Amino acid sequence: MNDYEAINKALGVARTLTYNEKPQDVAKHMLHELAHRLGAKTVRVHKKKDGLLLLSAFGQSRYLTLKESILYRVFKVVPAIDANKESS
Repeated sequence: MNDYEAINKALGVARTLTYNEKPQDVAKHMLHELAHRLGAKTVRVHKKKDGLLLLSAFGQSRYLTLKESILYRVFKVVPAIDANKESS
C-alpha cells in the first residue's frame, strides 16, 4: 500500500464515523489528522518547461527554487511543500 492509498483509506474510514459518540469522534479526528500529515509529506516532482514543479497529495503545488533544483538534480533530495511559506 502506497501513501496515496493509505490517505484515501484513512479518509474513507473517517467518513463512516460520526462526531456524536465519544470514541468515534476521537478516532475520526485522528484519521483526518493522519491523512493530512501524510498528504503534506507525500510530494511528487514533475518536469515542466518552466522548471521542476512539486505537487502534494492534496493538490498544493509550487516550483522549486534554484537551490532546491540543484539539490534535487544532484542528490535527489525532494523538499517539502510548506503551506505557511510565502511563494514569490
